[in-house]
Amino acid sequence: MTRFVARIDGTEPPFPLSGFCDAWLADGLRFGAELAGFDPNAVLGRWPGDLETDAVMRLAEVVGENASWGAYADTPPVVQKLAERARPQPLDLEIARHLQHLQHVCHQPRLHLRVEEERLPVSRARRTPVRAVAELVSHPGDWEHRTLRSIQPSRVLARQIEDEWNLYENRVAVRLVDHLLAYLAKRLEELRKIKEVLEASRDYGEEIRGTSFRRAHRISELWSTTLESKTEEDLARTMRQLERAQRDLQTLLDAPLYLHVPRREVVALALKPTNILVNDPNYRKVAALWRAWVKFGHKRHETHAQRAERIQREAAAWDRFVLHLVVRGFKALGWSASMRGNGWELRRRGWLPVRVQAESHGLVHLTGERALRLLPLCADLTTADAAATLAQLEALDDARNEVVVVHVGRPVALVDPDRASGWSMGQRAVLFACSPWGIDSEERMARLLHGWLGRAAVPCYPATKTARALPEWPGRRDWLRYEGDCLVVFRAPNDREMEDARAWSAAKAKDLDASAQRARAAKQAFATAPREAITSFRAFIEDARHHLSGLDECPICGSQGLLEARPGQRPDGSDATWWATCPCCKSEWGTRPCTACGCRYRALKVGQPGLDVEAAAHTTPAPEWPDRVLGFDVWAQPCAERPLDQFRCPECGRCPSASCARCSSCSGETHGAR
Repeated sequence: MTRFVARIDGTEPPFPLSGFCDAWLADGLRFGAELAGFDPNAVLGRWPGDLETDAVMRLAEVVGENASWGAYADTPPVVQKLAERARPQPLDLEIARHLQHLQHVCHQPRLHLRVEEERLPVSRARRTPVRAVAELVSHPGDWEHRTLRSIQPSRVLARQIEDEWNLYENRVAVRLVDHLLAYLAKRLEELRKIKEVLEASRDYGEEIRGTSFRRAHRISELWSTTLESKTEEDLARTMRQLERAQRDLQTLLDAPLYLHVPRREVVALALKPTNILVNDPNYRKVAALWRAWVKFGHKRHETHAQRAERIQREAAAWDRFVLHLVVRGFKALGWSASMRGNGWELRRRGWLPVRVQAESHGLVHLTGERALRLLPLCADLTTADAAATLAQLEALDDARNEVVVVHVGRPVALVDPDRASGWSMGQRAVLFACSPWGIDSEERMARLLHGWLGRAAVPCYPATKTARALPEWPGRRDWLRYEGDCLVVFRAPNDREMEDARAWSAAKAKDLDASAQRARAAKQAFATAPREAITSFRAFIEDARHHLSGLDECPICGSQGLLEARPGQRPDGSDATWWATCPCCKSEWGTRPCTACGCRYRALKVGQPGLDVEAAAHTTPAPEWPDRVLGFDVWAQPCAERPLDQFRCPECGRCPSASCARCSSCSGETHGAR
């Protein structure tokens, strides 16, 4: 009996199964919807087409099976050898060279005369053999009537002479027409896909007015390392040649030879060396074109074992592609990695360390203050039912881990565009569509990681410590507050402020040590708590400076910004926030309090001179906002109604005004789920 295991958590779901394609293992192997005894109607999505799987396979070959972090980081996660595929391939050249001979054979084929003798009515008989009289005499049944002198026949032996079309050589030509049309359809589909990539690359370079110029520059730079300058010219020339060849082949479907040879006739791959195929100048070229198709264009039929093995390779290549996107996303965000055990530890100034690990069954596990699990599905969910897809996502909601289901192709048209485009609100499972053919897959993955890092890898703010018996701090400081037993640091002190704190603590420690020495000499009791508080104060200040030192670093240009601490009213600093501004790029970033659920979250507003963000937000479709406008330069999602000053809370999905329908509907669903 087949044993099914869910890839996301290793559990054994009850049979019959229903859910996403490639979501389970059958006896330890990946599979799509085509499994013996398995109902394909219960599966959402289908195994990707050849264009997608071939692309991830070629990319996996370039990176290597056991690739290092550096190998992933240095290789663009896009279709490889686009320029080479845009140029004519060997079979394309053979078609252009020998197509005229195939046309000649289809319109003027070699025919054999077929002579048959048959008894026919006299009215239909045209030619009679010499022995027709003897046959008539011996067959009285063919007589109409008899006279004294002769016999009047009703039927007579006649000779039928017909053209023999269904020769072996002609069957080769007709079947070759079918094979070449199938090859050209697939080849032109690939070229049109490359054309879409080139047009998208050009559009992103020209959309600076309606999108972030930083995003457009990043994508243009990505493709400049992949495409060659003459790729577009080569592509246009190749498409013209193949489209012309396709039209010429399609006209042969009405040629006399194609109409006379039955469609059910098949020809073995290895040709027989007949006299016509060897000696006739046109048929000889047809045979050469057939052999070129067998070598470069024929895809052999797979056995069940071969197909299962291919599926395993394609699934593993897709898993590596998703990990590839993760590595490239962290690199784009400025994180550095070091090998640790069977994973990587990532660090960046001002952030907590993060661990990335590729688990069994292809899962990618990210660990920080929160966990993120990416489940790669080698599945195209474009045709999946939207309601059933949403139900499966809701079943994956996890309060401890954020779950992202990474699938092939385009985003699914769900009622909730946040779930369809990878925006997690309140720990909800989301979909993330990507492809090596997608020009912005890396950009959107970096955005997904950026949002998760803003919740899972940020130091606690503000830095707090319970300090009892600490001597009174002289004066007032905007970076430090001490009320009751709460010692709170709102920003990293500068060098002068740090020296003042060290000098004050040293002086206080000296005074307390002197007082303790006098008390010992007088054999009097003295309190040790103030001295211990001074010691812990000094260590706490050093630690707080380290953890808060990266708050003023601009996440866009890396310059040092102007940090404003907003202490709030509570003594423990639980309502404190901060906001920073970059004098160079005019970007702003910091923490915002949610007016609905009280959560404090990080938000980023990118300085975009010359860009009307509000107009772009209103004209961009919901599934593409704000990816198409801002790229990965976001932490919390800007509200589409007021993108310049309002952001949606990552926990409840509300913006401060909660005026837009999308924020209200998402927040209602989130609270309902809880």
